[in-house]
Amino acid sequence: MISHRRENGKGRGTNSLWAKSSRPMGLAKLSLSSHSSRAQVATLLVFRVVGVMIIIVSALWFYLLCRIIRDFGNLHDQSTSEIERPPIFKPHDVSRLEWLIKMRLEAPAPLLDVTKMDSPVLIFTYERAEYLERALWKLFQHHPAHQAKYTGNLRDNKENIGRIIGSPVVISQDGDNAAVRAVIEAYRNLFERKLGVPLYRISHRQQAVPVDAYNSWEDWQLPYKKLALHYGWGLEQVFSGSVYKSNKRQHSRKIPEPPLPKRVVILEEDIEISRDFFSLMNATADILDKDDTLLAVSAYNDNGNENHVRDHKRLVRSDFFPGLGWMMNRETWVGPAKHQDAALKGKWPDGFWDDWIREFNIRRGRQVLRPEISRSFHYGNVKGASASDAALKLSKIQLDEINVHWEDEDLSYLDAATFAQMYWDRVSRAVIVQTDIDAKKLVAHKDVRVQYSDWKQFKSLAASFGIMQDEKAGVPRTAYEGIVEIRYGAGNFFIYLTPPYVNNSVKPADFGTKAWAEFSKETLLQRFGVEDKTDDFIFH
Repeated sequence: MISHRRENGKGRGTNSLWAKSSRPMGLAKLSLSSHSSRAQVATLLVFRVVGVMIIIVSALWFYLLCRIIRDFGNLHDQSTSEIERPPIFKPHDVSRLEWLIKMRLEAPAPLLDVTKMDSPVLIFTYERAEYLERALWKLFQHHPAHQAKYTGNLRDNKENIGRIIGSPVVISQDGDNAAVRAVIEAYRNLFERKLGVPLYRISHRQQAVPVDAYNSWEDWQLPYKKLALHYGWGLEQVFSGSVYKSNKRQHSRKIPEPPLPKRVVILEEDIEISRDFFSLMNATADILDKDDTLLAVSAYNDNGNENHVRDHKRLVRSDFFPGLGWMMNRETWVGPAKHQDAALKGKWPDGFWDDWIREFNIRRGRQVLRPEISRSFHYGNVKGASASDAALKLSKIQLDEINVHWEDEDLSYLDAATFAQMYWDRVSRAVIVQTDIDAKKLVAHKDVRVQYSDWKQFKSLAASFGIMQDEKAGVPRTAYEGIVEIRYGAGNFFIYLTPPYVNNSVKPADFGTKAWAEFSKETLLQRFGVEDKTDDFIFH
């Protein structure tokens, strides 16, 4: 029994060991099979997801290519207005991808003759990327290189090209804002590949400007100081030609070095130009170069509200420098041959650069050419240097929608002596009235003038007519020899705000010809018969 039990026990032990050993082997096989199945399912799922993604991407590429091929078929009929605006602020949008693909696939426009690019346009920008994009789009739309592309006038007849005003395009960025850089790069593609016009970017490293933390006046001045430093640096970079030497690797193709600028057209990131802006600059460039009694050409009228202007083709001389879309030549920057001490280079201010230019010891009696109806529009009222009230006033100035071919206009009347005589004849014949109310009644039928004898009186009259009330260095905004003109109502006549000297029947010998004469604000106002007194602070 014992032996049997042992045998049975032994047998049971053997069977038990077999059972124990056989169960794990079966489970292992099942486990391996299960893992294998899961891996196969996972692999199949991955392949399916990848396949779906490939199908989607392929469909997207096919869709884009079909649109691009469709557009290629219409390229020969494409006009300036049909060129697509870069969708810069939609980085994940299909339209942006499509635009980038098109830019790279299309054959770039031939490079315009760089030797004719002696009049660059310089745009100053800081951190307002959307403002800059708006300004650059208008600049692109109205650039004279479009004439070269679609008519062939500038490329086919290279012996008679003349200058290509506004070329190259130079953008001076204060700091290194990424959004601004993206705008610049997009428009480099647009200008260089669509128009054959080089676009250069230069970066101004902001300098620390000392400010008294306890002086709110200095804190208010800070943006103006930064802007002035940027302006002086950027102008020297362009006039010296440094911008062309240090930025040769920015472009997608080799670009010969342009000549040193004879003149520079100056804009800012919040200025929109009219269709005939460059035509105006081109037509007046030679006048500016030949007449040393001129300081600059501006596209802006500070009193250019819709109710105060009428003549689309009229240019005037003015003693007030407006800025806001203007042109300066090399002589003004480095100093005229006969007046080297009048150079702006080397003594550029560290703040309020535009008011500095208006000072009599800087302007030296030189005048500015400007249109009656502005060819530039200031829209920047966010994060700009100008105070909000000033920005609001500037934004009300009308931008002319009439496209004037200024090169075809007779501008001989802008000669200093000719314009002075013509202007005096009209102003002196205007009917003098005592009040602004009388002026508003009579101006529908004839030219009228109202006299002011001090700044308090001038400010009151200007407020009544809804025009700018301030003066700088003894010169009211837009004034010519102390005279401020506006149209009023529906007629074509003028209201003139005049100093007392205009009552004289004889034109002063130096009327309109005070360039390079030694004057100060005090002596100028004495000549005009105006007292330098006012009770209120006026924005400058």
